[in-house]
Amino acid sequence: MPMPAFELIKDLSVNTGKWMDAMCERVESWIHTNEVHDISALEEPVDPDVADETFELDRCIECGLCVTSCATALMRPDFVGPAGLNRVARFQIDPHDHRTDADFYELVGDDDGIFACMSLLACDDHCPKHLPLQEKIAYMRRKLVAQR
Repeated sequence: MPMPAFELIKDLSVNTGKWMDAMCERVESWIHTNEVHDISALEEPVDPDVADETFELDRCIECGLCVTSCATALMRPDFVGPAGLNRVARFQIDPHDHRTDADFYELVGDDDGIFACMSLLACDDHCPKHLPLQEKIAYMRRKLVAQR
């Protein structure tokens, strides 16, 4: 069977790219800042532990296995999915991104975002890169519930 949750192209081929592009747009998967950067200048240094934590979440290869193993994503097509929540966690950690927890709450603080996750751990179990998906989802849920 083809991977569920994604648009079927033909036979067993699915279009994960279309879903991932829409997810990246929905969670605004880019750095938000008001600063103007000179690309010829050196970047400001980042604490190595913070950089490691950020790069750990950036290792996602967008294979879609976390989404297809997620019961919530299969039942609710509007759910942002583990990949989307991973992207939000990545930018929430990044010191270059100036969004607040309230801003992230506006993005995913609803029943199609962080509060839809049933914490069944299937995304964590199936991730080929062994990303700490459930750990980050639980962390974000604790932070964003304070924004309610």
